[in-house]
Amino acid sequence: MTRLPTIRFLHSVLSLGVLLLAFCSAGTVARAEADHGAVAEAALTKVIRPGYDAFAADAATLAAKTAVLCTDPSHKSLADARAAFVQAVKGWSAVENFQFGPVNHEHRYERLFFWPDRKGLGYRQVQRALSDKDESVTSVETLAKKSVALQGLPALEILLYGKGSDALASRGDDAVFRCRFAAAAAGNIAQLSKDLVQAWAPGAPFTKSFLEPEPDGALYRAPKDVTLELFKAFSGGIERVRDQKLGRVLGESAKRSRPRLAAFWRSGQTFPNMAGNLRSVRALFVDGGFAGIVADQSPGVEDSILFDLNHSIDVLAAETEPVAEAVTDPEQRGKLEALRVGLKSANTTASGLIAEGAGLSFGFNAGDGD
Repeated sequence: MTRLPTIRFLHSVLSLGVLLLAFCSAGTVARAEADHGAVAEAALTKVIRPGYDAFAADAATLAAKTAVLCTDPSHKSLADARAAFVQAVKGWSAVENFQFGPVNHEHRYERLFFWPDRKGLGYRQVQRALSDKDESVTSVETLAKKSVALQGLPALEILLYGKGSDALASRGDDAVFRCRFAAAAAGNIAQLSKDLVQAWAPGAPFTKSFLEPEPDGALYRAPKDVTLELFKAFSGGIERVRDQKLGRVLGESAKRSRPRLAAFWRSGQTFPNMAGNLRSVRALFVDGGFAGIVADQSPGVEDSILFDLNHSIDVLAAETEPVAEAVTDPEQRGKLEALRVGLKSANTTASGLIAEGAGLSFGFNAGDGD
């Protein structure tokens, strides 16, 4: 199986300024620590579970539309399959930040989203399978045992949007095999998303450990551990957009930009994906209870954080140019660089106040490991 990307989900490290803010604030007014159980319950029922439910529904539609494309190829059925792919990316974007729990089991995360792929491994493997007409990629059961780079949304994007994909509207031999591969990938995505819904269902083992941590628990031993996990998803979600998805693609200059490192650049979903990631961050902040924790520490600051998040979402959602053009256009680069500054401000401010209000401590950078 393909070696998994060494850089996993990035999480924030508190800056010296934030630590000083927390230290100084701690000496003023004593406040009750956050209700960790309420944070977990709200995050699960208002953000995580609805997100996975929606993604599973989108993935099921994608599998159905891709199957129709294979049985009745036409320009319309290809357009329908691509539209379903766009919607599935939107669904995935809402849960992508939650890199913990069931999605870590059996490499589900990487099987759904093998990214970043700096060396283009996924593209090479997809092209090899197409060239060899490898039958093992044409059924969900056998594809699920193949390299993670062949199984998920990035691989399906290559099949639906990459070179030669327009032939899917016809019945040529190459197009037929390509479509069978695409249908298997879409079916695999649908099955994985269904598995995740079941794993987060009421009464499921992980759900129980998430809502009712026990002192000898394998994952969480206290409610505060769950809050820390959610905080990493919040802070890491911002950093992932700011540094991995924007910073590395923008590069140090227009000439050194690397648009093909971007997620979903072939389908034009790079900026919608980032906007969706930040909407998920915002939902966790507002509906998951972090905004209330911030407000308890410093009333009114939660509005400033929301302003930065909302502005960033609006800027990304308004981007209509392909990412390759946006990162080389001086005006667009200026907007995106300013957006990164706003995100850093929101993350730094929120991190310090959430850590203080929730009584969280950090002994390591969770983004360092494999």
